[in-house]
Amino acid sequence: MRTIGSILVATTLLFNATPTAEATAQGAIKLDNYTFDKFRAIPGFSLLTKIDKSYAYGEKEDAFKEICKLSYTVSNFLVGEIPVQEYGDKENSDLQERFGIKTDDMPAFYLFTGAEDAGTKFDGFADPSAKKPSTWDDEEDGKWEPPMIKDITADNLILWLRTKGVKMPSIGTIAELDEVAKRFMEEPKQTDLDEAKRLAEGDHKNDKKAPMYVKIMQKVLDKGKGYIQSESERVKKLMAGKVTPEKKDELNEKLKILSVFAA
Repeated sequence: MRTIGSILVATTLLFNATPTAEATAQGAIKLDNYTFDKFRAIPGFSLLTKIDKSYAYGEKEDAFKEICKLSYTVSNFLVGEIPVQEYGDKENSDLQERFGIKTDDMPAFYLFTGAEDAGTKFDGFADPSAKKPSTWDDEEDGKWEPPMIKDITADNLILWLRTKGVKMPSIGTIAELDEVAKRFMEEPKQTDLDEAKRLAEGDHKNDKKAPMYVKIMQKVLDKGKGYIQSESERVKKLMAGKVTPEKKDELNEKLKILSVFAA
């Protein structure tokens, strides 16, 4: 028996295949004042919604498109956009007013986790990787607070979603595994490798880059720290040769991760 969620998703995929949704980013659901609350209420699903001008463009729109492409592997998570017309019929301007969004403040991003959830707006968040400096003196310097991340980029949106429990794959390298890798290179231990395996099989199971960390750490345990340099040189030579674009992208990802171990 099909669930309400699967029926709505199937309906939306069909709808988005029609010309009326041609301005919608690939991987996103086009929402309006008729459909928004229905999708927000799908049981067990989270919904990231972008409210923006019709036919948006620029760096923030590119960041949104990247999120759309990466989100397809994430279970129980949907991405939608509400295009607001500035002229003519001014479609969806009522939703813009409902959320109190000024035109100059668009795009605005909201995460919804159910029908009763009023939504959490991306409005800046504390950098989860920031650490209090060892030289910081609360009496002299005041209470330490982590820096705020406010720029709308694909990396920042992914990091924000992960702090909200959405298991988004990362771009480039994976912050949590980067920390394990750096600690591991100080003194390679099986316990760090085990933690990397746990993260790769758990929070980052949808990210194809995660297993690379595990393989590299195992090689370091088997062959020593010198493996990082020798493998980096080998990968660079392969990239300089005749390889398919897909293989080159894969090798480039590995090189980025190897650079984390080398740092």
